[in-house]
This record gives sequence, structure tokens and C-alpha cells, in this order.
Amino acid sequence: MTPVARPAKQWIPLAVLGMGLCAGIVATQIALDATRAGIPKLQRMSYLPDGTILKVAALGYREVVADVLWLQVIQAMGDKRVSTETGQWIYRALDVVTTLDPKFVRAYEAGAHALCSIVVMPQESNQLLEKGIRHNPHEWRLPFLLGINHFFEFGDNQKAAEAMAMAARIPGAPEIIARLAAKLLVSAKSPQQAVELLAKVYEETPDDNVKTLLEQRLREAIVERDLAMFEDAIGRYQAQYLQRPARLEQLVQAGLLRELPQEPFGGQYQYNADTGEVRSSEIKERMRMTFRKRGQ
Repeated sequence: MTPVARPAKQWIPLAVLGMGLCAGIVATQIALDATRAGIPKLQRMSYLPDGTILKVAALGYREVVADVLWLQVIQAMGDKRVSTETGQWIYRALDVVTTLDPKFVRAYEAGAHALCSIVVMPQESNQLLEKGIRHNPHEWRLPFLLGINHFFEFGDNQKAAEAMAMAARIPGAPEIIARLAAKLLVSAKSPQQAVELLAKVYEETPDDNVKTLLEQRLREAIVERDLAMFEDAIGRYQAQYLQRPARLEQLVQAGLLRELPQEPFGGQYQYNADTGEVRSSEIKERMRMTFRKRGQ
């Protein structure tokens, strides 16, 4: 049977019901503010219903309700005295807001900052950003902020690099993010990944000026990859022969390297047999990033 379309007037009661529910939610929020004036702003967040419940109740007005709650969250985050308990209330409120409106990118960004600056809750900040990334895969700022958290809050170069690399691959991401990701990968002892990342971004970038900058970084990453390869081979040579090689060519002769790589800037790899150090004749400073965990 062919379904019969309902007359438009039959939907009017549903629309009125939806508007009534939303008006009730807003009115309830205002009433709660008035009756609980003596309660700290952040503590009022504990009275919020679950986000999935509000999502159903709001019907087609989820974004409106999210905006109203977001204004409450902003006011709450303005309080100067914030304990760990009230920080949990902030996180819950942000989770409700982003459940109502999963595309509310500003809430993810500001909320992630607040959870690391107002209260020390980097894990919850990461969870909020990861939620935002799932719902907004084309927003490079969210994985970028996740990388910042991993780097500064946890001191985890590898995870920071992975998040930055994710951001760098998203169209519209600034070129500097690819460079940061490459540096982090080098610091995390993954220079080959840095080379692959920069090569991919280089191929996908149409801007010639950006390509020039990326080419420079790509060559630097190749140098780091080669130096890491030399360091590993020298260590294995020393373990096998109980001394360092006198020349880099001995690494090839010992079967530890297939061949000596060419220095990408047209220079040479210089080896100090006394210290075991290998360096590029063309680079004064290596691609390194250091980090300190919070509290160190």
C-alpha cells in the first residue's frame, strides 16, 4: 500500500509540543538559577539532566538548548575558585552541551582549554577533544589541540606527533603543523614517520611557497632519519666488535648497513670515531623538541 501523507495541520500539535518542551527547559533553568542563587555557579551544573535525555526532550531545538546551557557553562568557568569536584561539573556540562550539539566546535575548543587551565583535568580534556574529532573529522584544530595536550600535559611525544599528523593531513591546516608533527616524531625516535608525513603533505600541497618550506623540512627529517640509522648501526657494531668502527664504511662491510646514505643537502655525513658521533656538514642544529610533564 502506498503510504498516505499526513496533512500539515496534523504536525502542528507536535511542533507546539516541541516548542513547549524547549520553553520549559529554558524556563526551568532560569527558575533554578533564581531559587539556587546561593549555590556556586559550578555546582548548579550538577542539576543538569543527562545529555541523551535532553537530546530527546528538545526534539528539533537541540541547538537552542545547547546554546542556553553553553552560556551557563561560560559563566561557571568564570568562577575564580574551582576545586576538582567543581571541575567534574564543568566536564559534565560540556559533555551535555556537545551531546546536544555534536558540531559545536567552539565548545570543544574552549572546554578543552578550560579543563587544563582552570582545573588540572587533562584526561577529561582529551576525552572531550576525542569526542569532537569523532563528530567533526574535518576540523584540524581539534586534533591539533589534542596534540598540544599530549605534549605539554603528558609529555608523550609519540601521541602528540600522531595527533599533529592527523591535523596536518586535514585540508586547510597551516603548514607549520606538519613541521611540528615532524619534530615530535623525530623526538619520539620515529624519524622515518616524519619523512613519510612531510613527503605526503608536500605532495598534497598546491602552494609553491609552502612546498619550498616543506622541502627544507623534509630534507632535515631525512638527515635525522639517517643519523638515527647511523647511531643504531654504530651501537650494534660496538656490541659485536667491542669497539667503534674507525670509518662509516665499516658499517657496510660488517653488513649493518646496505649502503651509506647521501646527505640530502649535498654535503657529507661526518663521523668522529672517538665519540661515535655522526653529523651533517650542512646542518648546525638537529630537529629536536624537548618536553616537561606538568609539575616537573
